[in-house]
Amino acid sequence: MRKTGVTTETVKHLVLDSGVIFLDYGKQTQKVLGACRGGNEFNVEREWRDMPFDGVGGLVKGARRLISVTASMTVNLVELSKELLVLATPGAKFEAATGTEAGLAVNSETYYKIKSIMEDTIPDLKFSDFSIVAEYSHHKSPIVCTIKNAMANSNLQLSFNDADESVLSITFTGAFDPAEMAVEPWVILIPEKLETV
Repeated sequence: MRKTGVTTETVKHLVLDSGVIFLDYGKQTQKVLGACRGGNEFNVEREWRDMPFDGVGGLVKGARRLISVTASMTVNLVELSKELLVLATPGAKFEAATGTEAGLAVNSETYYKIKSIMEDTIPDLKFSDFSIVAEYSHHKSPIVCTIKNAMANSNLQLSFNDADESVLSITFTGAFDPAEMAVEPWVILIPEKLETV
């Protein structure tokens, strides 16, 4: 008999397709980030310390400490706008372009200028929640994976290739809220019919 983990319940617990990326999902400021290509990733990385003891040749049950948690989400946007470029570059702003830039005469009807000026040692940056909302098989409600209090923590990189479209890859990293330092900056909502008692 063939060995497999498939049961009659398996098809009821599958995440389907790439989902949609939302900014501030479920809030009044909720907004779809844009069209994606190449899939998106949700990651919670934990660093543990296994405490060593003399005379012990391996791990000791209960002697493991959590050192740090990094929650992040990498999205691959094929859609590009001034708002997304600013989101990908914390501290950057856009404004109407005037005068001459890169040897090109510009005005506010033809270009926006995106730039960043290092004014403060610790700048006032905007933090938001980012969610992947995807279909969960045999459920009306989606699965929602959220990185909280996040901002872009990756380099701004655009590639330009013949017969292809540019993809903007952004990694958003969550930050602990000083008001709730024990709460890790991520949450997953998984739909399941609650048992009635």
